[in-house]
Amino acid sequence: MDMLARLYRCYRARISLKGFMRLVGQPYWRLRDYLCAEAARSQRGEVGSRAATAVAEVAGAEPTYGYRRVYQALRQQHFPVGRERVRRLMGELGLQPPPPMKNQRPAHPVVAEVDWPQGRRLQIDATRFRLDDGVAWVYLVEDVKTRQCVAASAAATLSQERAADTLLAGHQRLTDLGLTGSRLIQSDAGSDFTSGHFQQVCRSIGQWVRCRVAQVGGMGILERLNRTFKHEFVFRQEVNTLTDLAALLSPFQRWYNEQRLHSRLGYRTPAAILAQEVAAILS
Repeated sequence: MDMLARLYRCYRARISLKGFMRLVGQPYWRLRDYLCAEAARSQRGEVGSRAATAVAEVAGAEPTYGYRRVYQALRQQHFPVGRERVRRLMGELGLQPPPPMKNQRPAHPVVAEVDWPQGRRLQIDATRFRLDDGVAWVYLVEDVKTRQCVAASAAATLSQERAADTLLAGHQRLTDLGLTGSRLIQSDAGSDFTSGHFQQVCRSIGQWVRCRVAQVGGMGILERLNRTFKHEFVFRQEVNTLTDLAALLSPFQRWYNEQRLHSRLGYRTPAAILAQEVAAILS
């Protein structure tokens, strides 16, 4: 229609609007309405140009502002522009601020069994409980060779310090029994296990590797301990608070290590296997 309007202006002194539109084969009212609205379009164009300039100035001064903040800044300047127009103009002008990016640590690769370093294997994991007084987490440490639960602790939140302290408690228990040497600590890639503090503790007693549940010799061993702790012990007790849960840790370790028969151990207890190993060392 703009092209027809320009062409009509060239011949408007010699032909009427109706005659011109009859020649081009279109209803005359289309061009008539288009010409009548020309002033309004020009005014809208000027308003749009001023709005684009105002948006560019605010966004340039505050590069982290999104369209909502830019809109509020323009409102404080009493500039008549709508929020959706601000959003559209910022998109057209390429002024949308980049989304904030969190600095992520590189993912730790899963280590295959053939690449595991030497050392007595200890696995650690945290299992979640929902109680009347909120969420609770229980850290369990298992000696893979004897299936002994060598340490356990409960807390209201995941914590790198709690994870490290529980691991050290399990390491110390084995050391006190004469089972010294380097440890191979296995866990998943939870933030508490990949933290700097936990990794430093792992380096002080051995080496750490990330393992999956499904891989041979992986975290499926400790997941089975978690399942036993929940379904064969905790869920059979009246546990409502974190205090109740923490009070069950010592009885669970005694029951799991000294009474419960393990098919993997030939239906013997972890305590019996551990005592046999310690006796062999002392002899």
